[in-house]
Amino acid sequence: MGKAYYILSGDCGGTNTRLHLTLHTSLASNTDEGLTVKKREFRNSEYGSFDEIMSEFLYVTSPTKHSAPTVVVLAAAGPVADNAVLFTNSGWLISGPSLSSKFGTVVKIVNDFVGQGYGVLTLKEGETRVLHDAERVPGAPIVCVGAGTGLGECYLTSGSEGGSYTCFPSEGGHAEFAPRNDTEFELLRFLKSKFHQKHRVSVERVVSGTGLANVYEFFCSLGSFSPQVKAEFDAAGDMKGRVVATGDCPAARKSMQVFAAAYGSECGTCALKFIPLGGLYVCGGLTPKNIDIIEGQQSEFMKAYRDKGRVSGLLEGVRMEAIMVE
Repeated sequence: MGKAYYILSGDCGGTNTRLHLTLHTSLASNTDEGLTVKKREFRNSEYGSFDEIMSEFLYVTSPTKHSAPTVVVLAAAGPVADNAVLFTNSGWLISGPSLSSKFGTVVKIVNDFVGQGYGVLTLKEGETRVLHDAERVPGAPIVCVGAGTGLGECYLTSGSEGGSYTCFPSEGGHAEFAPRNDTEFELLRFLKSKFHQKHRVSVERVVSGTGLANVYEFFCSLGSFSPQVKAEFDAAGDMKGRVVATGDCPAARKSMQVFAAAYGSECGTCALKFIPLGGLYVCGGLTPKNIDIIEGQQSEFMKAYRDKGRVSGLLEGVRMEAIMVE
């Protein structure tokens, strides 16, 4: 065997960090997936920093036999500048130069949805479900929208000759939440008060795991909740969204309906803005976990997705798929 290259890739989300160490014989191949050395998922709330997670992964749990990975590539949840990222929802700072100095390796940090965008180009059969079937146009824009701890978005465009795609980050999840009915207008007023905003709140305050918690609190304020589910919710820490998704009470069920409709509406808005005839991919951790309220032409998600007034027909040409793997 020739020279060995170890690549550490990481998905650093708002709640969990997933690290994957692979062995390669070349750094020049775009198709070599490498041989898995080890991989592990970490709960961010159990660690004080990403440095602690990386140290434990490399040197504590089944320590690697080599001194350091050849290259580290991290997809992190927040805007990236100067090879560093300050997490939007947790306040963590991951610095590429600092990690390079500490671990003696090359570190590249990208926005998590840039990683997601390039990931859709490698999807395999059976890893998605078709939400709306249409013919994909080669070389046309591609869009990803995904709800997890937060709401991520990105878009991809191909070269002028229809060559390989380039992915661009977006912070569209922090654009304004647009209520569509009386209940959502009341929800907007509730959220503006909760977050001390005079004019607006972001759509991520509704369409995300933390958004689910916000919506549930709104419905609880109206009195339609189960004391048992509310007690579980209050004790759930950063997993409140999971309690809402599985809770058997009116407030939880209504919260899921509002979440699904707002999610679908946001996907439809992205479809109008980018006209992604190359495909619209619905991703993020909440998508496969809640696919039962997303797929189906009469689901709240799909009805809101298509509800775009005079230009609703434009969405008929956009193929939309839900990504079922993380």
